[in-house]
Parts: sequence; structure tokens; C-alpha cells
Amino acid sequence: MTPRATYRFQFTADFTFADAAALAPYLSELGISHVYCSPILAAREGSTHGYDGVHYSLINPELGGEEGFRAMSATLREKGIGLIVDFVPNHMGVGGADNAFWLSVLEWGPLSPVAGWFDIDWDSNTPGLSGKVLVPFLGDHYGEVLAAGDLELKFDPEKAAFAIWAHDTHKLPVCPQCYGEILRRGGLDELADAYEAVAGEAPTNPVWKELRARLRDADMTKAVASYVGTPGDLDSWKAMDALIEAQHWRPVKFSMDGDAINYRRFFTMSDLAGVRVEKPEVFRATHQLILPLMQEGIIDGIRIDHIDGLIDPKGYCLRLRDALDKPFPLYVEKILAPDEELPEDWQTDGTTGYEFANQVVGLIVDPAGETAMSEIYAAFTGQTTAPEDIVHTAKLEIMAQPMASELEALTDRFLALAQDDPRRRDFGRAGMRAGLSQVVAGLDVYRTYVDRDGIRDEDRARIAAAVERAKLRAPEIDPGIFDFIALVLTLDLAEEHPEQKADILKTTMRMQQFTGPVMAKGLEDRALYRYARLIALNEVGSEPGHFGLGLEAFHAANAARNPSCMLTTSTHDTKRGEDARMRIAALSGHPDLWRERIAEWHELLADEGQPIDRNEEYFFYQLLFGVWEADWSAAPSPEALASLRERVEAGMMKSVREAAVNTRWVFGNEEYETALCAFIARALEAPDTPFLRSFRGFVAEVAPHGLVNSLIQTTLKLTVPGMPDLYQGAELWEQSLVDPDNRRPVDFALRERLLGEVMAEPAALAPADQGAVKLALTAALLNRRRDKPELFQEGDYRPVEAEGKGAASLCAFERRHGDDRMLVACALHPAGSRPHRDATRLLAEGEWLNLLTGEPVTELTGAALFGRLPVAVLVPR
Repeated sequence: MTPRATYRFQFTADFTFADAAALAPYLSELGISHVYCSPILAAREGSTHGYDGVHYSLINPELGGEEGFRAMSATLREKGIGLIVDFVPNHMGVGGADNAFWLSVLEWGPLSPVAGWFDIDWDSNTPGLSGKVLVPFLGDHYGEVLAAGDLELKFDPEKAAFAIWAHDTHKLPVCPQCYGEILRRGGLDELADAYEAVAGEAPTNPVWKELRARLRDADMTKAVASYVGTPGDLDSWKAMDALIEAQHWRPVKFSMDGDAINYRRFFTMSDLAGVRVEKPEVFRATHQLILPLMQEGIIDGIRIDHIDGLIDPKGYCLRLRDALDKPFPLYVEKILAPDEELPEDWQTDGTTGYEFANQVVGLIVDPAGETAMSEIYAAFTGQTTAPEDIVHTAKLEIMAQPMASELEALTDRFLALAQDDPRRRDFGRAGMRAGLSQVVAGLDVYRTYVDRDGIRDEDRARIAAAVERAKLRAPEIDPGIFDFIALVLTLDLAEEHPEQKADILKTTMRMQQFTGPVMAKGLEDRALYRYARLIALNEVGSEPGHFGLGLEAFHAANAARNPSCMLTTSTHDTKRGEDARMRIAALSGHPDLWRERIAEWHELLADEGQPIDRNEEYFFYQLLFGVWEADWSAAPSPEALASLRERVEAGMMKSVREAAVNTRWVFGNEEYETALCAFIARALEAPDTPFLRSFRGFVAEVAPHGLVNSLIQTTLKLTVPGMPDLYQGAELWEQSLVDPDNRRPVDFALRERLLGEVMAEPAALAPADQGAVKLALTAALLNRRRDKPELFQEGDYRPVEAEGKGAASLCAFERRHGDDRMLVACALHPAGSRPHRDATRLLAEGEWLNLLTGEPVTELTGAALFGRLPVAVLVPR
């Protein structure tokens, strides 16, 4: 079943497979072809997102288990709806006590049968880590936690196993090879002798299972008690310290991860450990459930999370294709730079669509406002640093601290390659580390894709450009270091040293796994929260500093797009919901009013005794404008305002901590955070304050243009080439903030009721209240996609020109397939001159009916097309 339009569900214990199945009639009436599931496999207990999976062959019992999943699939299929599943091959959730595979590695170290699953450096140069894996989950320094008694030895009689528990949360298994000492301290000499006699045996030897059986009836009270000291007296915990020292893990304070982490992780999240899915045995084990479900037809397609985290993305995608004897939709979560294309030889159906989200907001912002918005931002905040410099600095910061350990490991690899060449063995560690940092910071994409097949021309060009940028930014570094780095990354060094080819390739591929997280953390999680000129343009995959996208470029992107590629405007990862983004974009049409109001608001809210950063204050005004409820025409109730304040405070706190200018997630600035909360409290303390009266007046004047933008965005997403994806609940106004705000429960009863009301009327007659007009527009276009699938999946895309003074603000195009035609027109930049737009004429032929109004169209002028809606979708009469 070819996906026509997907609907994304975020499954949790409070929204299960059964809940989704109950919505099958609603989804069918809306026009959805596939449900797009968040990760369905077993995750850490209570997970609200599923990306912390702990088992690849078990569907999450909290969501309904395999039985519930199959039942949901069957119910959806009865309504003609298939399933796309979000799959996470790159990492698993670790820490806590949920992941049996990780616990096996902690228990047995390199001897564990699944040690090869994880990307662990067992030969780390960090003192005390050789043969061990770092466990950075302690709340304080190791000695303090030990002395406080927060590392506690426990015996599990059911599993007949010992483990040390950190903070009564993180299970750290004791290696059975150490049980002899524990048992002897408990007076169980016979059992101790038995364990010590086989201490050198591999974990797969049946003897261990036999010995465990003998422990079940033994009294371990004395043994466990012998490892308990006096709280606060570190010397009394020497026995526990010695036991811990003998294990294959080393517990440290959480903040040590940046210095010494020795396993690959997801970005900088130490509780998500990288999986070596490139190994055939690991691929088989991690896909032993998902692939049979696809082969059986329970699942139609798959979306691969964080494809750039894999060492060999192309190899993984091709292996997936080869694993099934039938075609299936395959999407990858890949962030493309504006001039980057997804490699065709991956054989995917496209990305998950972040590039479209950025293209459409680029089209919608008013280019006439760029200069004024830049001046206003600089004047209010004092921020004059170029956006590209903000990104560069942020990436260097990420490598200097939270990813310093990964950078050191790469430095080791490059120095090892240099050591075998007398011309390069004098490169120093500091110079090599700094050189690598500058090259990574200079790379303008998330990663390159050099592999066993060599290097693509586009990757060679990007590496060369990154090296040149590095040389310009850091002339104090030996240029020979940069040249050497380039030789490695392009594999050209292998021409000089063919005997090192395998090590050179491995180093290059490891480097590629490193650059993606640096870009993600530096750009997405720092720079996009630091550069706040117009935060509607700050989205996953955006390029700070680019203010808009012209009509010609927008048309070119649509014409070039793979028609199978997802089109998204809201996801679980977007910084703001799609309608919050569209409302903030409307500011570009009102720069004079914006300048006036923010100055007024600052005077009303600023407190010299508790000042906050002007840049973050500027960010706050935009965020509040975006999230302010579309249906609040009057002052909100105190209860509603209090709820909004809670959401805004959480969203702002995450924003400023990610920006890491005035505070941060680790070792944050409590005084500054208190001042920020006080500022937000002054702004939202009561419904009828001078600030909120002024703010609500501003909303009343500008927000209608945000609504126009939202309807344009919706129309474009559902009509241009590509396969639209709707995020849960976004068929009505979606004004969420970044996660977890965008995972709040959705009122589906409201949506079902409204859909029943709007389906009988033309979309143009639906009220804006509660977003019914957006819902009606969405349903009309989705059902047109269902009625004319070939037109949307295979039809040509032809830009339509306009004549008249308002031509630059009309986006129009035609879709054609055989005799089927559809003409789409959107009136951009609603704050501009309407008379010019009204008199402008589209240069197209034919007799048309407006699908959204049900009325015949007698002339293709702005006045005739946009009387009720800012969009027109015309079909042959």
C-alpha cells in the first residue's frame, strides 16, 4: 500500500494501541492512508517517547504488547489504513535496570555474549578505564556517594545474582567471577570455593547457571551486611570500594561523561548507548521482530531514526532492502543542508521532511521585513555577531566540553596514523585536537558519507571547503595538520600508505559519526536558541541568517523533490508547533509595530534588581506570541493563564539552558533562572495587567495574518509533490512548544466532533474557532488526494506565473497527470498591499471550480480567488 498521507501518533502508557485503533473511523474520514507510529518496541519503564528502547524483540507492554499492536493493525486495515513504524537502530536506553543486554555487558565486560552490540572502547587511555565501561550516573563524586551509602550491594534471590545499586535506581551487576569473595565474607565457604574454582570460565559455560541455582536457598544477609560501612566514614567502605574496583564498570559523577565517556552514545545523552548495527549478527538480533512483522504485512513501512548516527547509513539501508523479498516504504530521519541531496544509492523513499518545513516558512516570511527585523533585533538586544559565527562558536563549545571525550578518541586515531610517517609524526596532540575541532566546526553539513566504495565528489568538495574555512579561522595551527586531516577524510592518505587503508577508512567513518552530533548540539541545541532575530526561521535543518526563500527557489525545490518524500511541518522534535511558527513568521510583515511594542513591554516588565539577558527577553516575546491561544479573543481565565504560564516557563527554561549563555543543564545559574521565572511571572501574573492589555491588542492586530500563513502552509503541504505527514492533533491549531510540550494529550473527541460538522460544508465556510477551518481544509485536500492518487503521486509540477503589481506575493502552480489537473494559488504576505494582489491575474487556461468554496471561477484574479480564504484550489469544471 503506497502511503498517500500519514498521521503521526506518539504512543505512551496513556495513549496506547487500543486508543489509536478506536480512531480508525476518524482517520479514514479525514483521508489518512497510514498511521505513522512512534517507536513501538519495549522502552524504559514510563518512557514518554520510546526512543530509549531496551529490547528489540518485544513490543512495549505498556502500549499493549504484540497482541495489542496486531489488533490495532487489523482494525486500521479494515478502514484501509496501513502502518509506518519509527525504528531506532542506532541506540538503546541504558542506566536504570531495564536493559538486560546492557546489564550483561556491565556484568561480564568484554566477555559478555552481547559486548559486541555496543560501541565500547575497552582500551580507553583514561586512567582506571582499561577493560571497563564508564557509568556516569552518580549524583555526586564517587567518594561522596560511596561514603553516603548510596552504592548498595543487594542480592536478588529470584535471579540468584548480586548487584550494586546506585541511588537505588541504577543496577550495576557484580561479575560472578567476584562472587567467591562475597560468599566467603558471608561465611559460605563451600559456595565460595565452587565459584572460585571456575572463575576463569566464560559466561556461556553452563556451570554458571548451575552455581546460581545453588545460591537461591542460601542466606545472604551476612554477606551483604559485610559491605555496609558507616555513613559519612569513607574508610569504613573499603570493602565496597574494593568490590567495585574489581568490576567491569566504573561509576562516576554524571558530569564526568564529557571527559571520559568510552562508549558511543546518542549525541551527549549518556543514557542512550550506541548500537553496532553494522555487524551482521547485531543486525539480525535487532531486527528479529520488526522484519517478520513487515514480511507478514502487519507493518507496511519503516522510518529509520537518526540515520546519521550509523557508521554506514548506505550499507544499513541496502541491508534492510535485501532483508525482505518485497518492496516497502523506507524513510530516513536525515537533516539536509539547503544545498544537500539525499544519496540516491541508499534506495530510500526520502527523508522525513524537515527540509520542506524550512522551505515553506522561508516562502511565507515577508522579505520586505528583513532589513527592519535585523535592525530591530540588533538595537534591542545588542546582538551583532554574524549567525555563522554563532554556529561556529557553539560547535567548538560542544567539542570542548560535553563531547571532549569523543574528540580525544578521534585525536588518538589521527595521531596514530601520523606516527607511521616521519613527515608527520611531529604533529602534537594539542595541534591535532584543535585542527580537528576547526575542521568539524567548518563542515556545513551534518556529515559526509565516505565508505568502502570510496568518496563522492560532493563529499570531497565539502571536506575541502571545511578545511579551507578551518585554515582561515585558525591560522595559528600548523597548516600541515589541516592538510593531513583532509588526506585522511578523503581516503587520499591510503594512496600513500595502502597498508593503513583499513585504519584510515575506520578513522574517517568514526569521524563521520562524530560530526553529526556536533552539528546537532551546536546548531540545533545552542545556536538556534542564541540567534533570535525571527525564531520562526529557527527550526531543525534551518540555516541561521537566511531570512527567506524566493518563489523561484521554492518552485525549484518542489519540482526536484522525490514525490515519495515525507512533507512535515510539526514533529516530536520541532522547536515549535507549525501554527506557532506561522504566527511568529507574521511578525515580518509588521516590523514598525513590533519595534514599538517590544520597547513598551520592556518598560513594563524589566526589573533592574533581577535583570535578564535582552536577547532572551526578545526570544520570550516571540515565543509568547506564538503560543498564545488562537481562540483567546478575550482575556483568558486565571486558570487558563496559569496553565499557559507553566508551559511558557518550561519552554523558556529549556531554551535558555540549551543556549548555555546565562545558564545550562549541568551546573546551571540558579540566580539567573530565578530572575527569568520572575520576569515570566510579571508578564503572566494576571489576565488584565498593563502588559497583557498591550500584548492582547498586538495579538488582535497581527495574529490574523498568522492564521493566513497557517492556511497557506497547510495547503502547500497537501498539494506540492511529496507525501504529507500530520503530527497528532495538528489538523487543528498546533501551537505547541518544544518537547515535552508537543507530547501533551490530544483532544480527539473534539476533533471527531468538528470533522463531522465541517465535512458537509465547503472548507471556506468553516469557522476559525478551534481551528475548524484548518481541519476542513485538511480534510478536503486529503480526500482529494484519495480520489486522485496518481495526480499527487505522479503528476507534473508546473509553476504558474502571474501578471500585475502583486505578482511577487502570489504562489501558484499546477499539478497535471493525463487529463487530471489542479491549480493551486496562495496569497502570500497578508500585511502587504491587498489592492495590488486583488488586481493581479494568474496566467493559466481552463474552466475551473474552486474545490474549497464549491463555486465556479470566472476569472483568475486575486479578487476572485481569495475572497474567503487566502488559498484557492481549483479543479476542472
